[in-house]
Amino acid sequence: MRFEYTPQLVEYMHRKGRKHLSVEVATADHSDFDVAELYYRLIDDKTVEFLKKKRYRAVETEIGLVMLPPYHLEYDEVVCFRLKKVLIFHTVTTDNIRL
Repeated sequence: MRFEYTPQLVEYMHRKGRKHLSVEVATADHSDFDVAELYYRLIDDKTVEFLKKKRYRAVETEIGLVMLPPYHLEYDEVVCFRLKKVLIFHTVTTDNIRL
């Protein structure tokens, strides 16, 4: 598995002073159904150490670390992270990781 970043995301990461990225699973437990969703965020060194204590796996890339959660996820051979802008908000997305 190889991680890639779009040039727009790399530029945004430099502007924000972040070099690491985390893949996280958000869950909501309702009485009738469970909801689980992936989300991605830029993190600092302190958060990397916190996630390591929570058993996240660190994968080294040319930019920094990608922190992967201790869940069974499906990854494509190449995972490309990109920056998406909606109105004034920026988010990190990819279609190459699935629950």
